[in-house]
Amino acid sequence: MFAASDRAQLSALDVSAELFFNEVVENLNLFNPTPGRPYAHVGIADTVRRYQQSACTSGAKTTETTPEKAAERAPEEPKDERNRLSNFPRFRLDQTFYGWVHDLSQAEDIAEFTTILGTTTARAYTQITSAMTLIHGLPKFHARCLAGEFTIEHVNAAAHACRDVKFKNLPSVDDYLADRRADITLETFKKSLGMKIAVLEPLEERVEEASKRRRVDITTGDDGTACLTLTGPAPELQACYIRIAAFARAIRSGNVAPFSDQVKPGISIDDNRGIDALMFDILTRTCPQLNIRVTSNNTTTGETETREIPLDVPTDASLAPADVVNAVKEGIANASADAEEDDDGLEAEVVLRMPTHGQWLESQAKMITTVPFLTLAGESDLPGVFSDGSPIPADTARRIAGHSKSWSRILTDPATGTPVDAKATTYQIPISVRQTLIAKWQTCTIPGCTRRSENTEIDHLIPFDHDRPGSGGLTQFNNLHCLCKLHHQAKTDRKYSVRMSHTGVLEYVFRHGITTESAPGDHPINAAHAKLFDAMRQREAEPSDPPESDDRFRGDPSRNARSPNTSTQGTRSPNAPRLDSPPQDGASHGDIRISEERPGPEAAAGRPGWVKNDPMISAFASKNEWIWDSGGPPPF
Repeated sequence: MFAASDRAQLSALDVSAELFFNEVVENLNLFNPTPGRPYAHVGIADTVRRYQQSACTSGAKTTETTPEKAAERAPEEPKDERNRLSNFPRFRLDQTFYGWVHDLSQAEDIAEFTTILGTTTARAYTQITSAMTLIHGLPKFHARCLAGEFTIEHVNAAAHACRDVKFKNLPSVDDYLADRRADITLETFKKSLGMKIAVLEPLEERVEEASKRRRVDITTGDDGTACLTLTGPAPELQACYIRIAAFARAIRSGNVAPFSDQVKPGISIDDNRGIDALMFDILTRTCPQLNIRVTSNNTTTGETETREIPLDVPTDASLAPADVVNAVKEGIANASADAEEDDDGLEAEVVLRMPTHGQWLESQAKMITTVPFLTLAGESDLPGVFSDGSPIPADTARRIAGHSKSWSRILTDPATGTPVDAKATTYQIPISVRQTLIAKWQTCTIPGCTRRSENTEIDHLIPFDHDRPGSGGLTQFNNLHCLCKLHHQAKTDRKYSVRMSHTGVLEYVFRHGITTESAPGDHPINAAHAKLFDAMRQREAEPSDPPESDDRFRGDPSRNARSPNTSTQGTRSPNAPRLDSPPQDGASHGDIRISEERPGPEAAAGRPGWVKNDPMISAFASKNEWIWDSGGPPPF
């Protein structure tokens, strides 16, 4: 029944694309040599090929925007039926289907679509754009979908991801999807496709385009609820989300230090709201700190001055919006009165503040970013990725890395880019292994769960035998995966089973007999990174493998073909380790020991030693846990 539903929805997309395309042909008055039959043309891939051949023939970049001029410059081709067909209508190499649909649509046609679909204008545009992207931009992937290899959810995800891909890059994306493994979860599919697109197109341009479309939308339901949607550049929204989550955790844990100047001594915070409810309340109910920021321009010197002025607002319980408005007006009037004669163009805004000083943020939130080594070294502009698989521009990744306080090296498979083995010898999982697992899985591994892997627990597929550690269930890379607390407990309660069916692929068996596989996504950015390493080796007079920085990996020839990435996070000691810092006191940076007393020297500025682990440092801290800090500077 679901397969039939998918086929019906694919048919609906096919009809949507056909109807809209016919409307475009009619509105553009394009000549159809066979009236009564569909307008014949070559697809996006063939049109791109024609433009590229034309550019090679002319020896210059193709700047033509009309298919007629491009066809005039194209080389002589065999006069078969296909080569007599026109190019894709209104084709430009830098055009996207999002822009194509919006540029060529007519208001009355969209209104007609909206009426037929019984939806909104925005949803009608989404339907048409998705249909055009799938049918005309991704024909090979479309064929696989018709064959039942992918679900309609994969179709929607691919269409959404590719709607802003330039026409010149769509054939490469389609080729990638034509060979893409089909037995993958939706989240894995979306993240891998996003990284493939980031390799093909400068992410800075996509972020800039997203910034132009930044917006806030609200959808109201008939049950009294509503959904507020923020759409815009990922870095800003990631930072916003982390700040709100950190604020909520501080309240939930009773951490009053950030609010010490606002609460009386001896007051504690006892709040029974969950984290999600707290985040909602913070976002919707947080009152602005009663300051205004005033900016003035000096017409004589040309200098701009910004200062903050506290507002005198009544603090009684009956505070009305008019009181705040009056206080703001009074504050602006006082600022104008205090301004110098040459000051002009006073601008004022109300300042909303939450605790943001570094020490507090470090104890509440962390951001894990994986950066290709060559990008970090300035030898490449491959994008980095957040822990959830979202690509970020190279410059942004380098800037985040520059402020990071701890570093881990991750080795990746050169073919797929997937993170590979990291070693552990005890039940306690070292930071280096945890970071590699986070980069590999990105989310909880159970199908459908989107909990970020850094907020999950590490599960042993074969349970660790505490009584006889050598008999099975060892802390080895292929015996570990990420499960959120809820699904980890369900596994412990034997509500489902999971095993490693073959290398790197998990097999879940649920109680009604449904069986499915969960595999980590491939990582096109890391794969492209490995190719850059190979190219650098070929340019060297005497090729040599990149030097290994950890003696634990020396002598393993399988490591030589793997590409190292650098993972950063922002919650560790200010003196982060060098990648090549040697073990001291029998321990390496990030190693954990359980002891009631400190197991060795105490860490200090620039000096290695043991640091007590607690929830302020790690969400996975347990009692009597100590972490080794190498005390070295960052590796750059």
